[in-house]
Amino acid sequence: MMGGDARSIPEGWAIARLGDIIPKARSKIPADPKSSLPFIGMDHIEPDSFHLNGQDSFAKMKSAGSYFRPGDVIYGRLRPYLNKIHRANFEGVASAEFIVLPSSEFYDGDFAKYLLHQRKFVDFAMSRSSGDRPRVKFDGISDFEFQLPPLNEQRRIVEKIEMLFARLDKGEEALRKVQKLLSRYRQSVLKAAVNGKLTADWRRANSLADWREIELGELVKFLTSGSRGWAKYYAPSGALFIRAQNLKHDRLDLDDPAYVRLPKASEGTRTRVRRGDLLVTITGANVTKTAIVKVDLEEAYVSQHVGLLRLTEDTDSEFVYWFLVAKAGGRRQLEEFAYGAGKPGLNLTNIREVKLALPSLREQKEIVARIQEAIDRISLVEVWCQTEHARSAALRQSLLKDAFTGRLVPQDPIDEPATALLARIKEERATAPGKTRRKARA
Repeated sequence: MMGGDARSIPEGWAIARLGDIIPKARSKIPADPKSSLPFIGMDHIEPDSFHLNGQDSFAKMKSAGSYFRPGDVIYGRLRPYLNKIHRANFEGVASAEFIVLPSSEFYDGDFAKYLLHQRKFVDFAMSRSSGDRPRVKFDGISDFEFQLPPLNEQRRIVEKIEMLFARLDKGEEALRKVQKLLSRYRQSVLKAAVNGKLTADWRRANSLADWREIELGELVKFLTSGSRGWAKYYAPSGALFIRAQNLKHDRLDLDDPAYVRLPKASEGTRTRVRRGDLLVTITGANVTKTAIVKVDLEEAYVSQHVGLLRLTEDTDSEFVYWFLVAKAGGRRQLEEFAYGAGKPGLNLTNIREVKLALPSLREQKEIVARIQEAIDRISLVEVWCQTEHARSAALRQSLLKDAFTGRLVPQDPIDEPATALLARIKEERATAPGKTRRKARA
């Protein structure tokens, strides 16, 4: 329970619990193959957002769901830190991983939506969750204590929040557009790099030879992939074990490392990784993702889902790396190999057969330098965008804090006090036919 000081609350407000204004969640309904109702799953609501990005058909579902009506608030109880909340404007069924809070004449539904969105509530819900995949129950969140304004002031608060959030929305949309432009610019730089346009004038000025068409296999000194049966070597520490998920951002990401301990003279030494090696995901969701090993690793090996590519000494491995991640270069070819003809992934022959135009080693190094210069400029703008997104998110939470402490809109002495509202809710529950009164709390 979160405490409150009655002396500090705004005029006309009252200390309340979520369960005081919302006595229970909507009931679940069984699966129904004949249902015409739409279905909202956890993936249909974006994290830390009210945005609904899609829906499905409840008739396709094999298990019960949480029924909702227009005006109800849908709250994601699985992993509360994801902060998935939506206020429905149609009738439907949500995943059982949602708690549906029914609309009521006694509170403003959008006020409740914003109440649950504030960081204070997210932290409270997490403290009441349990399990490896943390979930919270309605009884767990019904004890959330907050300052309740009069109903009319709830509506004024919502109106003010939505006006201010709309301004923030516009700023964040502008940031997203900048990020999309950066992504396009990055690919345009890579396209110019792999087709020769990036260094065309430089090449002519230095009287360098024209590029030659080859297959990647001609540059390969060593190409292999990890072996099966590594599970018996897993260990809490030891040699790094590089998996497909370590390559999902087209870079070697070891923030979530795995380790293996190998016996001496093990066959695993064949897959030992060195500085300058290229790594390509050959199976799974991250297939075609590529990384270059730019640091010295004391001891590291690749899994069966990762191809290890070592090039000849007269080839710049960074140039080949950028070629493989460029959509206009190797990425599209690898994707065609992986997804064409029903193939679930890549084989090592596919990698060898990738075609590329190869400049001289001197020009390869010039291209790498120019790409890196462009990437550095892009990174500066990306960091700025991320900073502004974080600042906008913090400002939203600051606005919500003001809203739920009475500092966002002025109080109106003619509003019905929240204490009277709570009394009316209590009376309505006591007299409603067929309803069970909640047990009074001490």
